[in-house]
Amino acid sequence: MLPLRKVEVKRLFREAAEAHPPRAELALLLQSLEDPLNVGALFRIADACGACELVFAGSTPAPPHPEIERTARGHERRVRWRRIPQVEVALETLAGEGYHLVALETAQGARCYLDYPYPARVCLVLGNESRGVYPATLARCQGAVFVPMYGKGPSLNVHVAAALVAYQALLGGGVATP
Repeated sequence: MLPLRKVEVKRLFREAAEAHPPRAELALLLQSLEDPLNVGALFRIADACGACELVFAGSTPAPPHPEIERTARGHERRVRWRRIPQVEVALETLAGEGYHLVALETAQGARCYLDYPYPARVCLVLGNESRGVYPATLARCQGAVFVPMYGKGPSLNVHVAAALVAYQALLGGGVATP
């Protein structure tokens, strides 16, 4: 095999999108993330998934920020984002806009991300790297999903877990709300 030229890559992605069109409209709520490198990576993931937007709540760092820009590699200029400082207001706003709020968290009643019936309009709620999705935030979500760990570690980095779940919601979603 040989690497593809840019025009061939574009064709490859276009054909894949036609064969596997997105089944869900996606947004990401970043609740008090601490690491700007994670925020930058989430811009890239949001762009790759065609996500509608990123919503920054709590103390999550936002552009302009040199570490976000370095990791996002220009994607922060392509993906729509907004800051809603109070997490409760952000959740109410997104729910009012018709988003089904799904926390990415190991919580009581959480389902494996592969088994969740994602609706056609979903917002993934991502929590703080150390403390996860706060209990008050979790209580306002319509569901919760987790990524199973087969090794000894209890979790993945927030942006890695978000990428797995975002693609599953995007391509496996669009079914009835649980």
